[in-house]
Formats: sequence, structure tokens, C-alpha cells
Amino acid sequence: MPTPQKEQVLKDTQERITDVRGIYLADFSGLTVEKMTDLRRRCREQGVQFRVIKNTLLRRAFNARGITELDDFLVGNTGLVFSPASEMAPARILSDFAKENEKLKVKAAVVDGRLFDAKSIAMLATLPSREVLLSQVLATFIAPMTQFLAAVNAALATPANMADALHREKSKTS
Repeated sequence: MPTPQKEQVLKDTQERITDVRGIYLADFSGLTVEKMTDLRRRCREQGVQFRVIKNTLLRRAFNARGITELDDFLVGNTGLVFSPASEMAPARILSDFAKENEKLKVKAAVVDGRLFDAKSIAMLATLPSREVLLSQVLATFIAPMTQFLAAVNAALATPANMADALHREKSKTS
């Protein structure tokens, strides 16, 4: 029978991951307290949450949400990393921190219902944010129209520019 404290942790975890699109698991064994504090600080600065919760409670919280892909990775020391605002921010933080600290191992992630391994997470971390990608797509759609309008504007402006130049030339000679 679970204790009331464990039930509260389970309920709290389920509430926190309800609307999260990206859940990351990391093995933090071997990190010093100073390094863990640095990782938590980086997470806080980016609005990312880092939690250490027992694997059995994580499994129950994930399964209650319908996430079973991470069950195999809930072994050993496990840190739960997620962000309610951005599904990519945890990937960047974990990848950058893992480059500086070899003891941190990124185990796996579920982003939008898809399972990613450590190598895929490193690739995800290099992608621009969703907003940047959307603006790039929008710029790609708008570019031909912008060029067309510039060409039309130049074509319409040419007779006016020629008339103005002709007027200036006549005023110089007279």
C-alpha cells in the first residue's frame, strides 16, 4: 500500500506532465551536488523543470497518461526533465550539459508521442525552436509574392522616373 507522501508525489507528477508535449529522462549518477545545482539552475532559467522521482512512481504516472514507451528506461538514477512551455528546451539544456559533463547521460524522451533515443535527442537539440521554424516557412511562402510586388512596383515606377528625369533635363536646358 503506497504511503500518503508517495500518493501525493504521484498525483503531483501526473498533474505536472498533463499538458507537456516533451518528457525527457536523464541518468545523473556520478554528478556532484555542485553540478546538479548547476543543472537545476540552467533548467530554472529556461522554464524547464527537473525532478528526481522514484522509477516506480514515474512508471505509474506515465502509464496513467498513456505513456508506456519510457518504461524500459526507468532503471537506475532517473531525472525527469520537462517544460510546459517548450518541448525542445529540455533537449538543448540536457545536450549542452552532457557535452560539458560526461557523467550526465540522456536516456530517452517522448516528444509528441514519439520515442527518441539519446542520439536523436542530440539532433533535436540542434533544431531551431518551433517559432523560428514557422517564421522560416512563412518567409519561404511570402518571398515569391514580395519579389513579384517589387518587380511590379519597379515596372510602374519606371515611366514616372523617366518622366521626372526628362523634366529635370528640360529644366536644365531652359
